[in-house]
Amino acid sequence: MKFPPHAWRTRSSNRLSSVTNVEYSDRASSDQRISINPAGQPSILKGKVKSKMKLAKYLSIVALLLAPFATQLQAQVLQGNVAGAASLWIEAGQGAAANGNCAWTSKTKGVTYTLDSRVPSPYNQENGNLWVSWSPGTGGTCAAPTANSAVYTYISLDAVTGSRCLFAQPQCTINTTAAAGTAGANLLPGVTDTPLPAGVLAAFNGTAINVAATDLLPADAEFAVYSTLALCGPLSSGTQFVGLGYGPATNGYGTTINSFYSSGSFHTVNFNVYGNDPITGSPIPAYVITPVGAAPILVFVNTLNANGFGSSALTNINTAQLGLIYGGIFVRTADVLPQAFAGTGSTYYGITALTREPLSGIYNTFDHSIPNNKELYRSQEAGNCPTNGAYGVSTNPLNLSRTVGTTTGYRNRVIGSTEMITEAQAVQDSIGYAYWSSGNFANNSNIKYLTVNGVDPLFNTYTNGAIPDTGNGLLPSVTLSHVADGTYPIWSEERFISFAAGATAAANLSNFAQNLVSFGAGATQPDFVTSPNLTVFHAHYAPAFVNFSATNTASDGTRVCGAGSAPEDGADSGGLVFSQQAGADYCVLKGNYGASGGIGPTNTASFGIRQ
Repeated sequence: MKFPPHAWRTRSSNRLSSVTNVEYSDRASSDQRISINPAGQPSILKGKVKSKMKLAKYLSIVALLLAPFATQLQAQVLQGNVAGAASLWIEAGQGAAANGNCAWTSKTKGVTYTLDSRVPSPYNQENGNLWVSWSPGTGGTCAAPTANSAVYTYISLDAVTGSRCLFAQPQCTINTTAAAGTAGANLLPGVTDTPLPAGVLAAFNGTAINVAATDLLPADAEFAVYSTLALCGPLSSGTQFVGLGYGPATNGYGTTINSFYSSGSFHTVNFNVYGNDPITGSPIPAYVITPVGAAPILVFVNTLNANGFGSSALTNINTAQLGLIYGGIFVRTADVLPQAFAGTGSTYYGITALTREPLSGIYNTFDHSIPNNKELYRSQEAGNCPTNGAYGVSTNPLNLSRTVGTTTGYRNRVIGSTEMITEAQAVQDSIGYAYWSSGNFANNSNIKYLTVNGVDPLFNTYTNGAIPDTGNGLLPSVTLSHVADGTYPIWSEERFISFAAGATAAANLSNFAQNLVSFGAGATQPDFVTSPNLTVFHAHYAPAFVNFSATNTASDGTRVCGAGSAPEDGADSGGLVFSQQAGADYCVLKGNYGASGGIGPTNTASFGIRQ
């Protein structure tokens, strides 16, 4: 059992060129030795061939012995290298495996990572869990795939870092220090890893990222890194958004963001999504957006203290309560329990609000929807910038406290969804948030989820906050109906972003992930509303300080304004929710449904479109 920090806390390129010659020697005749080089070609090292028949025998034996080895040495065909959000990592990997592919995974820090050649070490390297998937190829097997085997990889970072790895010019590369034959970590539920074949390793190791997995549009991702690196204080007059002070990015990078609970970290490195790279000056290609689906962000609390967040009376939290906890105003569990004022002398319990890194998509979606919306104007980083108009933060890792009476509450940084859920299960009276998926919340304990504004994110109606997993039999009852109808207030679309050359890989990966999702009797992964079944959207807008196209014109896309209208572009994090019917009606109202000027309800409308 863990308690909050402070008063309640009690715990503390292996390449083919490196393959040496393999020799075969006939013990019965030592005057002949045949060497097989990495290309699989035999050569006589010494001695004379006394018999053509004997030589033929040697060659036949060698061919039989080395057939599997030679097959592995054939470099397979790389289709897609993905970097980005953890929210799709499991689903895309399982979906690829379910498509008849083989798999290898790794979670050892420093073994699988991306490299950004634009900046020096250590800012160039981001570590992450990796899956590799490949087809056996014609006549091949998982252990010995043939040359037409198709290879995909996906390294789990965060949404902004994944976008940066795609848009950086040159793009980041994906790398591993694992050798051929290394056993996998079996990280994908229901999938058994195959030791990494040499040809598969050669296909991806050191190659460029060509797909970003993200719950943020490119303009949202660039705005996130812009605000993170900006001077402390308001970004401009009249906006609720602030600079977080992790710059300056004089050489392209700022201050590394660290976890309070571990050695986890992410580097803040600059990038653009349109025009030229801010570090190298190289041009950036046009990007393609491939939709996948939409998932809710669950808000959950630790249940170890029956008199605090573990109270059965706590089932719901509203936007104001949630935003003011994460904005550093509310610090007592009693502030969200439905009760009268208990008095100044009563016993109270402090909240530990677990906060993701500002380069994650979920941080930005949550921030724009809840604490930093148009009603509350409170950043999750509020109080961490000591001086407006200057760089530098008060705490890194984030470790902020506030005392009301004799009760102290805390806001502490976690890196990644796994650490978020792990610490929420361990730290008494903690509150956290993470994207729903059966993989993210497998085998959870000591936490329950809450409705937000009385709306359930998972089921048609709320019962007791038990989070579905394979052990409690609740997965077939998950409907995500209030994501599908847009009434749950914290959700985001998940997408793959690519350039034209990676669009086919992005589409395949989207199909892999969507094909895995199921609802109803027997369902084991009701993880998101698939894109074809999503009939609501967040209004798009042009964020300040970011160039995402030649005109910076946001568009809700052809699904709203019809074929022939402007393609999807701009930002949508924290945009108001509309049905596709309402969006299309707006286009009809403006007389541009199906026309090139059709963009839907965006920041150009005569009404506000931000939450």
